[in-house]
Amino acid sequence: MKNDRLFQLLYLLLGKGTLTAPMLAARLEVSVRTVYRDVDTLAAAGVPICTAAGKGGGISLMAGYTVGRALFSDEEQNQILFALQSLRAADRPAEALLGKLRGLFQKCDADWIEVDFTRWGYGRVDRNRFELIKAAILDKRVLATEYVNTAGETARRRIQPIRLVFKGRSWYLQAYCLRAEGFRLFKLSRMLDVQLTDERFQTAYPPPPVEPDTMASEPGLPALLRFDASAAYRVYDEFDPADVQRQTDGTLLVRCFLPVDEGMAGYLLTYGTWLTVLEPALLRDVLADTARKVAALYET
Repeated sequence: MKNDRLFQLLYLLLGKGTLTAPMLAARLEVSVRTVYRDVDTLAAAGVPICTAAGKGGGISLMAGYTVGRALFSDEEQNQILFALQSLRAADRPAEALLGKLRGLFQKCDADWIEVDFTRWGYGRVDRNRFELIKAAILDKRVLATEYVNTAGETARRRIQPIRLVFKGRSWYLQAYCLRAEGFRLFKLSRMLDVQLTDERFQTAYPPPPVEPDTMASEPGLPALLRFDASAAYRVYDEFDPADVQRQTDGTLLVRCFLPVDEGMAGYLLTYGTWLTVLEPALLRDVLADTARKVAALYET
């Protein structure tokens, strides 16, 4: 706790200039005596901190002072570099800042992890699209795009982009759709022909939560699924491990709630013969009907 408070004190002074001890005490929620003890601690650590009595006086840092690496523990330096490694995956200009901090911290082994949110084989395409959308968010410019929804319908949309969201191994854009007159979540891989317009907007409304808490009132369709052992890698990727029971023959039983939407049958069929739906009977019928329609496309 004390180290956290020392950093707060230091950054308050870096940002605000000169502050009195009572002001700092109020900000840090400690006593004035504790503030002066913290000032002595920083001074002993080599921070050029000054105090001046009388009117207009207070506590300040020597002009031109910057934070040095000695103020961060080795673990904290690694945490900062890891955070920047992750940021670099979404914001390429972070590479320059990462290089500067590597030099400051004298860390030559900072590349122990590589974070890349782009799809296999689509790195350049995904990065270009990401940069365009990022520019639209920061400049508050309307985007025009062809969007493919879950029903397979394509429509032209004009949207006010608010924020990028990475969830469930996919990128999404939370935006205000001018056509629907409401907030929508757009999956980036389904945004086609994205164009940055010259039309600007002002956001006077806060975006809703990305994932509203609706599970309690709309739990979905209860289902019991049996998977072949060969599907284990996907099962543990896509279902809660607490819902998975491994059987003595290697098969996996999954008891879960499935969302009721048009794409669920198609999703389950991607498991092919690895999956048998045990319950409910209605879902078995839907899958059987869909599979027959698929087979009919290839019958000669």
